Amino acid sequence: MGNKIRSLTGLILAAIAVLIVGCGGAQTAEPEIYSAKQIELINVYATGVLALRERMPELESAIDQDNWVDVQSFIHGPLGELRTRTARLARELLPNDHSQAEDLAKDLYKHLVKIDQAADERNTAIAAGQYIEALKDFDAYLDLLPQPGL
Repeated sequence: MGNKIRSLTGLILAAIAVLIVGCGGAQTAEPEIYSAKQIELINVYATGVLALRERMPELESAIDQDNWVDVQSFIHGPLGELRTRTARLARELLPNDHSQAEDLAKDLYKHLVKIDQAADERNTAIAAGQYIEALKDFDAYLDLLPQPGL
């Protein structure tokens, strides 16, 4: 008789566990949203990053003119802060966007390094191709930023 009670108790406990798990699984997670403080920080950090994006045509012009001194000066000068600024901004993004932004920022930086190397070699084709790829990554990075009203 003791074995029957244990079996019945085990069956009841299993049914309760299934019921609890089944009811608990139906809940959906709240979507993550930015706090007012995060939006404020993002706006502050984004201003510097956007200013550098607006200056990218200067780099294109120097590449088109084979002005390698200006190419390297621009990469090491104004764009020298880009890595720090994009990293700081990425830290304020929601987790899913944060990791993607970090990856895009790394790729952007790699393109700038390749442009710098192409400038050393005076290779317009490679510099121009890497510039296009840098712009794509830069714009994809900026697309991850929250839009006003979010």
